[in-house]
Amino acid sequence: MALDKILWIGLLGSFLMFLGDMTLYYDPQDYDSRDTINSIIGIMKKVPIKRLYLGGILGPLCAFIYCIGFYHIVLACQDNHVTLGWIVFLVNILGMVLGGAYHIQCAYLGLLSRHQSQGAMDEFLKFLKFQAKISFGIMALGNLGLTLMVLLGLTIFPRWQVLLTPLVLLVLTPLAGKLPKGLHMIIRGGWLNLIYFIYYLSLLVYLGL
Repeated sequence: MALDKILWIGLLGSFLMFLGDMTLYYDPQDYDSRDTINSIIGIMKKVPIKRLYLGGILGPLCAFIYCIGFYHIVLACQDNHVTLGWIVFLVNILGMVLGGAYHIQCAYLGLLSRHQSQGAMDEFLKFLKFQAKISFGIMALGNLGLTLMVLLGLTIFPRWQVLLTPLVLLVLTPLAGKLPKGLHMIIRGGWLNLIYFIYYLSLLVYLGL
């Protein structure tokens, strides 16, 4: 499959996962970034249950689309670095599969919060935080590999493209957290997927769409 088509698939995956985030916990009143988890749980406690179902199930479905998009790493490799490209590709896939599983479990926060079972909620939060460390840790490794490949000129993309890789864009997270109410909910609330959207879009622009 052509590189540009794979990039479009990656762009679609990032956009749909962003919609999954917004479906789970978008609220025009925004959330309190000083107490993010409890604030978002408070929002999801009030949204319709069907909305939680939809937002949750989008996680693994979008992760599948994301994984296809990651194949651009292999396609964009310089010929003598394809093996490394496959390794980075597979690490990114593993991270995203775990990320999709993490996403769907976030729906449970809204579901469990509707019942008087603080003990169950506390136990679930402990597991979710443990899962987050594994998921985001592996995703970070995959992003590091991708960033280094671009920076070292191991892909067909120019080295300046490193400035728009997910790992580098992640550094801007504190700035996204300072956005005004409303915009903060959308940008900061969906930032982990928006950085991939920006990355894929920048590659498509470079290739001339």
